[in-house]
Amino acid sequence: MLKAEQNQRASVSDEILEADFVVVGSGAAGLTGAITARRRGLSVIVLEAQDVVGGTTARSGTWIWSPNNRWMREAGFTDERDDAIRYMARLSFPERYQSHAERFGLDAHEYEMLNVFYSTSGTALEELAEAGALDPVVKSNAPDYFADLPEDKAPYGRVIVSRGRARPDQLTGAEWVLDLRDAALRLGVDIRFGYRVSDVIQSGGRVSGVVGKFKNQSFTIDSKCGVLFATGGFTHNPELMSDHMAAPVRLGGAAKGSRGDFMKIGASLGAKLHNTAAAWLAPIPLEALVRDPQSVTTNIFALRGDSMIMVNKYGHRTVNEKLPYHELGRSMLRWDASKAEHPDLRMYMIFDKSARVHFSDGTSGNPIKPPNEHDPNLVEGETLDELAAAIRRRIADLGPVAMAGLNIADDFETGIKQTIEEFNKHAATGTDPIFRRGESAIELFRNGPARPGNDKNPALFPFDKTGPYYALILAPGTLDTKGGPAIDSEGRVLRATDGQPIPGLFAAGNCAGFPSGQAYWAGGATIGLAVTFGYLAALNVSAHKEAVTKIL
Repeated sequence: MLKAEQNQRASVSDEILEADFVVVGSGAAGLTGAITARRRGLSVIVLEAQDVVGGTTARSGTWIWSPNNRWMREAGFTDERDDAIRYMARLSFPERYQSHAERFGLDAHEYEMLNVFYSTSGTALEELAEAGALDPVVKSNAPDYFADLPEDKAPYGRVIVSRGRARPDQLTGAEWVLDLRDAALRLGVDIRFGYRVSDVIQSGGRVSGVVGKFKNQSFTIDSKCGVLFATGGFTHNPELMSDHMAAPVRLGGAAKGSRGDFMKIGASLGAKLHNTAAAWLAPIPLEALVRDPQSVTTNIFALRGDSMIMVNKYGHRTVNEKLPYHELGRSMLRWDASKAEHPDLRMYMIFDKSARVHFSDGTSGNPIKPPNEHDPNLVEGETLDELAAAIRRRIADLGPVAMAGLNIADDFETGIKQTIEEFNKHAATGTDPIFRRGESAIELFRNGPARPGNDKNPALFPFDKTGPYYALILAPGTLDTKGGPAIDSEGRVLRATDGQPIPGLFAAGNCAGFPSGQAYWAGGATIGLAVTFGYLAALNVSAHKEAVTKIL
């Protein structure tokens, strides 16, 4: 680790800079930290390893989940502290959750992390709104992902979006990161692209800067007050994925910068690791990644369509297709001990022409493309037998794929036909007795309006009696991982030996150990947590700057 003083570093670095606060990463966590610190008078440099701003935030749906935020209260929603924390605890730590126990059965650190998120997330959004980086609107019709649980006393109002431009209802991820960037630039934040940090500098027992490479030249940036890492998870680092993800997930739609840089740096500093086996999950189209493993593919946020099912290698339904995407991803990892296999590791989304006509809205995260749009991932057949045969041919064309699990059963064709026959029988009455599809608030919200003539259940309708029929091959993927060096309620990175903060070192976003455990509370939970802890880290650094100034 580089520990030399300024004059010694000059001989080994091509570029030497200095700032009060160094932020590594330009997604929601990093830019929130940068904006917050700059508004308090600190000089700030943001280093982005890629050549574009935004990281995985730029690929998101840009919902921001924020309990008890100001705008939900103004809209008439109530969100009491204990109710919100109880809901989060119930989902994040179900094995230890106790509804009436002290801290709901959580340990002190887990409870404090949820408590500070409840207390601070809305304040962090107000900071962004005041800086002109967020034009907040309550997405009042958007329910939490488990809105039907008795623990969820405020299932609506927690989702905030920034007012839309290209889309009338909300900003896209690509638009919102530009607003964050522009707000930071207006304030005087120095944002640099192509700067990849490889290590930190320590002096006086404190992290005091970073080193790395820019266009094959080395740089050193000294930080007077602290360094915030917001570099994303490790989705695109095969070694870290293999070491830390116990479940067979090796694909993802995270930005390419999610290479686990901070996992390695944090480990070298003796940081405690937390939640490293967890990820934000969602189905992902497999074929694009098979054709080009370096491509970045959008995860599926909703399996649209009413005359649509998802079947496994045996042609059987195994899950409610309308579950939230994280829960669908988790369901695909099921292990069948009797057959010693993951039978659902690759699933086949089957739908008909009517579903394609009524549910192809062209939005990101909807796998059904409009009929006039070419989709190389689409498998077609005029009959169900022809569709099954076409799926077999597509699998043969794809060839051997690491962890593909593409082999399908000999009776796959029979399984599909029997499954659709059973599905149609119940869909005609608007019911799904096994999986109860279309009965929860989030399922109906994600599904969209019912097709004309469907007055029973918007999420269910019998398949067309004649083709064509279509299929997509899906795999479980990550939006990104959500584990890494552990942080406290101020965003400070903690040591493994004694649990104390490493002075001057902060982390937020997917590169840090998230307090959400395996859970995905609602749309926008990822960004809500990222913004909150980026904000908290900047507050701590700003307080340190004030303390140093008073001493001097």
